[in-house]
Amino acid sequence: MTRIPFFLSFVLTATATASFAHAGTDYRCTVERIYDADGEKSQLIEGQRKLYMGKEFTVDRRSGVMIGALKNSYITEPVMVDRGSKDNSFKAVTTMHRDQGVGAGSTVSTLVVKEYAESPQKPFAFLSDDTVYFGSCVHF
Repeated sequence: MTRIPFFLSFVLTATATASFAHAGTDYRCTVERIYDADGEKSQLIEGQRKLYMGKEFTVDRRSGVMIGALKNSYITEPVMVDRGSKDNSFKAVTTMHRDQGVGAGSTVSTLVVKEYAESPQKPFAFLSDDTVYFGSCVHF
């Protein structure tokens, strides 16, 4: 009977240790500004701002996949360039050639998060073709 409490405490300790080791490795990001290559006169930019300003997305730092309001892996997966450190930004790039998508054209997206920023708020820039989303990320 003493084996069950020991086993239970072992499992709980191992689970908590794994949770703490994983905690803080991914990002939760909020969109704060959006700009388009066509400038303020772009017909699409106001719609983008209504849809995405203040919205959140998360980033898996191992794979580079973004989930939430903004995404970077519809058909193709991102390529990790750098996981980020005290000296470098996190960087992930996704490309989709015309023959890989719905046939409408190619797509390029790049996410850069300033991991080295001393603040808990890490600035980010997400380029999706000719639209750039800016904001900040926190570890979670």
